[in-house]
Order: sequence, then structure tokens, then C-alpha cells
Amino acid sequence: MVELRHQVTKETVPVERGIPFSKHIMTDELPAHFQAPSHLQAYDGTTDTAEHISGSVRSFAEFSSFFQLQFASKKKYRKSVISLFGVKQEENETLIQHFNTVVLEVPAAHQEVLISAFTQGLRGGSLFKSLAKKSATDFLDVLDRAQKYMNLEDA
Repeated sequence: MVELRHQVTKETVPVERGIPFSKHIMTDELPAHFQAPSHLQAYDGTTDTAEHISGSVRSFAEFSSFFQLQFASKKKYRKSVISLFGVKQEENETLIQHFNTVVLEVPAAHQEVLISAFTQGLRGGSLFKSLAKKSATDFLDVLDRAQKYMNLEDA
């Protein structure tokens, strides 16, 4: 037991009293868009920090609401199938890479929708003409044909 007490006093760093936050937190700048909650008064350092905000949240539902409001801007929204039709082939870009990135963000799109959206996103050219002449059987067929046209252009 004496040995444990010696280790604790030997290896611990004394805690600075008065401010419950580390220097790292205290010197960090607040975000430019930060606004303190309107129901809290500025802390003047003369009272217990726990008592300063004590009772400010009256229920879990209120806490949940405050939390959601604070972090609402960080929420990720799933893209809809309609967003696939906004994907267009840019100059010097393969539509496959760009389109597949967006497809991963869209839950459960049907084969016909994928084929239509991909075809609409093409800039014209021989692949577009090929897909217009002979419909693809499924989206994998579209990707396979697109890869063949890319290989042909690279040759």
C-alpha cells in the first residue's frame, strides 16, 4: 500500500485549481459562427461551475432537443435517386468514377434508373450512341460497355 501511495504522488501532475479545463481547451478559439445559449449568463468565476449551469436542462427531451440543434449542421443526408440525374460527364473526366461515387450515397436504386441516369449524364459521343441504339440489359452491362469504349479510346 505504501508503495502504491509513493507511485501516485511520484507520477501524478498536480491539477490547477479554479479552472476545470485544460490550457489546450482554454486557449482554443471559438468557431466564428458560435453563439452561446441565450438562457445562460456569462460565468464570472465566483461560484461553483457545476452550480452555474445546474438546472438549465429540465428533461431528457429538452437535452435531446438542445443537442440536436447544436449539431444539426453536421447531419449527413442521404441523396435521393433524383440526384443521379444531376451527375454529368465533365470534359476530360470519366463518368463512371463520378457516377459510381454518387451511386454509393443513394440507397437501393433500380437498374432502369441507373441506366437512364448514367446515359443522360454522358456528353454524347460513341458510347451514348451505342446505348441509344441498343439498350443495356442491366447497369453492369452499361459499365462493361463503357469500359470497352474507354479501352478503345486509350488504344
